[in-house]
Amino acid sequence: LRAPTTVGDIHIWPCGRVQAVMEFHSPKGVAVVQFEKKALVRFLRRTYTTATPVAR
Repeated sequence: LRAPTTVGDIHIWPCGRVQAVMEFHSPKGVAVVQFEKKALVRFLRRTYTTATPVAR
């Protein structure tokens, strides 16, 4: 969350010191959401600890 990044159709970039912006692209349009970085980090940590890895 310190520099812009893109993964597939999702773009994330910092917005000031405490905000982050996520942009979701689809064939039907674009959605832009702004989060507090702390809330986003807490959410991501919870998803990483509860998600089971996909076998390949």
